[in-house]
Amino acid sequence: MAQKDQPVENEFERAPIEIDDVDAPELARTLEDYDEELAELLEMLVVVEELSTELAPGLRGTVHESREPIAALRTALEHEDTLVLVQRVGENADTLIELLEALEVVDSLVGDLIPELKLVIRDNRETFARIRMALEREETIILLERLGENEETLIELLDLLEVTYDLAEGLIPEAVTVVQQNRKPITEFRMMIAGMTSAYSDADIEPHQLGQNLGNMLVLGSRLGDEKLINSVEAGLGAFTEDESPKNVGLIGMLAALFDDDVRQGLGILVEFLRRMGASYSS
Repeated sequence: MAQKDQPVENEFERAPIEIDDVDAPELARTLEDYDEELAELLEMLVVVEELSTELAPGLRGTVHESREPIAALRTALEHEDTLVLVQRVGENADTLIELLEALEVVDSLVGDLIPELKLVIRDNRETFARIRMALEREETIILLERLGENEETLIELLDLLEVTYDLAEGLIPEAVTVVQQNRKPITEFRMMIAGMTSAYSDADIEPHQLGQNLGNMLVLGSRLGDEKLINSVEAGLGAFTEDESPKNVGLIGMLAALFDDDVRQGLGILVEFLRRMGASYSS
């Protein structure tokens, strides 16, 4: 029985055996060596035969009933689009496997989230009903239509807001520093504006008239800012601000002063000022 331990594949790999070349005693010894394998094989053949006997009628009926679907399936498999599809599926097998794994994860996640979502929806049913009623209102629909019509303008506005936000983010620290360094002047300016507002409210002046008055004051200030006029007024005010008071002048002194060119020029300017002011006031 030493040959029994040898693999069966080695026996099948031998050269074909001719029946005429084998004598009966050697054949008997071979059958005796493989009697167990032959017994198992015969038992399997009996089982397969019985199974085939039971399945054959059912298979015949199934094939007969499914003849048209099988023909349609064969036609579909022989179609060029189907071949291309199968080829694409084969080329993207890795991606398809990853997609199936992702779908499996999503399925598990959805299975975990669905109970929580049902609970949230049940707890917020009234809120969802109000939102639905708000979305179904005509004003909401008009608003959505307006947003759709002005989509480009809205996008430009959002871009502008983004740029403005970046600019403000860069300027705010500098502005805070400037305000901290100039807190006192800003406070005084605020008090001045408050005083102007109080005076404006007490005087009951229309905003347009107030703007005109401020404009006229600016024009007058621009004219009064002439260097020659400032020097003349400053020289004249010097008579009031100097430590040494001017000498007293009587009637004779006034008559004598009329012969002074500077006094006559000053009187001429003063008379011309009074004449023009009177003419403008009367008109």
